Amino acid sequence: MLMLSILALITHAAGSGAAEPSGYNAMVRSALNKHIIPHFEVLKAASDPLAEAVGNVCSTGGEAAEKVLADRFQDAVRAYAQVDFLRFGPMLEGGRRERLSFWPDPRGFLPRQLRLILVSKDEAVLQPGAIGKQSVAVQGLTALEALVQDTEVRLGPGEPARFRCALAQSIAANVAEVAGELVDEWEKPGGWKDKMLHPGPDNDTYKSGSEPAVEIVKALLVGLSLTADLQLKPQIDPKIKLSPPYQRSGLQKIYYAASVASLHQLYETLQLEDHLKPNKLWMKNWLKGAWRTIEASDGAGGRSPTAERDDAPTVRETFDKMNSLRSLVSNHLAAAAGLTVGFNELDGD
Repeated sequence: MLMLSILALITHAAGSGAAEPSGYNAMVRSALNKHIIPHFEVLKAASDPLAEAVGNVCSTGGEAAEKVLADRFQDAVRAYAQVDFLRFGPMLEGGRRERLSFWPDPRGFLPRQLRLILVSKDEAVLQPGAIGKQSVAVQGLTALEALVQDTEVRLGPGEPARFRCALAQSIAANVAEVAGELVDEWEKPGGWKDKMLHPGPDNDTYKSGSEPAVEIVKALLVGLSLTADLQLKPQIDPKIKLSPPYQRSGLQKIYYAASVASLHQLYETLQLEDHLKPNKLWMKNWLKGAWRTIEASDGAGGRSPTAERDDAPTVRETFDKMNSLRSLVSNHLAAAAGLTVGFNELDGD
């Protein structure tokens, strides 16, 4: 009887799939080193050249300088889309996410706040670091886009654009500064990487070994919700009045592609499917197909240039697949790994 009991316990443990504390630490370490920190480093690298690109347009003008600025801006937007959903740790502190990209903005704070600055032409706003003390709506990529895409007063040499040019450079420099802060807060000794890798009673944020893993899985779920509800749902529900991100620059499809690619990469890094019991392995094929559908879409009813499917999924199909995928991750994959996800910042929205 004793041997049977021991065998039963061993069999249960082998079939449960739930990760041990050391397994959670490996999961977190992999996510940090392979996905999270490298993507913030890409954001910093993409943000650093922005101010110089703006300065070249403002000093020389011309199509060549404008093309370089457009390319640099696209790089920064793509890089930001890959980290937008990582809304914990350094991104949560000091409103850094909103400072980088104030979207969505259904109440129109950005145009109102930006207009006030442009009308007043207060030179104090142009002093080093001053823009970082203004409303978060005018500090980031969305505010820079508004200035770059403004056809009434184009950025370029000459007095009409002087203040706008200086403001655009200040905003671009602020984006780079915030991106640099994010990398530093992740990587410095005692920073967020160390916090997530060393949970315990002396840790002011993560007490148990599973909490950092839960944090990252929640970020994945938040990202799926953000993409479904903010990028796809407004195209299905006419009652939702929300423009796609970076539409003025024509970057909405690039933003969608970067978002879903990053989410899929994080999903693969976490290896949650490895914890499924044998009777749940059918989910793997379904999940693979769901990701194929999501990545085959361009986020606007068309087909992605890199799609594995021959046809273009409709926005409705893409939206439904994304929500079903989110439900499976939350209710089955995370649970199989022994992670209780619970409430996230988008619940109830």
